[in-house]
Amino acid sequence: FTFLAIILAIVPVFLIIFCGLICAHYKFVSSDFWRGAEKVTYFLLFPALLISKIAVADLVGLDILNAAIVIVLLYAVLTLVLVVLQIVVKFPPFKFTSVYQGGIRLNTYIGLSLVIALFGPDGLVIAIMLITLMIPALNILCVLVLELYHQQGDSNGNIFKRVSKSIVNNPLILSCMVGVLINILRLPIPSVLLETLDIFSKATLPLGLLTVGAALNLRSISASIAPLVVSSVAKFLLLPMIAVVLCSLFNVEPLMRGVLLLLTLLPTASASYILARQLGGDYELMATIITVQTLLAGIMMPVMLIILV
Repeated sequence: FTFLAIILAIVPVFLIIFCGLICAHYKFVSSDFWRGAEKVTYFLLFPALLISKIAVADLVGLDILNAAIVIVLLYAVLTLVLVVLQIVVKFPPFKFTSVYQGGIRLNTYIGLSLVIALFGPDGLVIAIMLITLMIPALNILCVLVLELYHQQGDSNGNIFKRVSKSIVNNPLILSCMVGVLINILRLPIPSVLLETLDIFSKATLPLGLLTVGAALNLRSISASIAPLVVSSVAKFLLLPMIAVVLCSLFNVEPLMRGVLLLLTLLPTASASYILARQLGGDYELMATIITVQTLLAGIMMPVMLIILV
């Protein structure tokens, strides 16, 4: 890719995010609309997208085993680095949970929009397959870290119960499982149902990007600098560099390598804020990290893609 091609792919995505920010700032619609839009996107539209694409995807020829190994090692290595760093830096435990989420999670709405623009339909199939592997791993790791480091909430809570609940209640994980099951078993899908899912899925990314913009909180950027720097370095430098090394070690084919690198460079997920609130993390710092990384991604993504792809 040329730098210009990447910029031209990224600009429309961030323009839609900016529209969401402007609409929320000037109260074009009520705040209740954005909460409803987030819920509809998360529980209905995004699952429809995942099921409709995974169920009919041609997974033959995709090196799923190597991809799974790379993803597990990728997150294991970054987790180890951040935990060791926490021993040295000694952030307050509940702040570290937000630093961790900021360094490891990804915004799938931005990711899929950019994959379509940069890699086309073939890249989209690979991206959804990778996300199907990533989402459960990320949820398990983030719940574990929040349980181990949180200051608030039930300190006697059962970690296994929390992790199990986060998986069972996550519509993205469930929809990935449904899509994979339909694909593997070659279950027939009525054309009416498939068309319905397809119509729903087309609304996912624009509405999802608008809600990302509406959730940004520019006033929160006055928070601590150190946690912001650590989480952003982990997100935009460490994670993609580790991915490059692992892709080379496991001979990941070029298209999958490019898509994986793009996914590692995404800003952290808006859902990180909700998880931080639920499990006793520093949700105010989390909101700041989400905002800063989303803004920073517009600069870091094209630069790192040119260097690493």
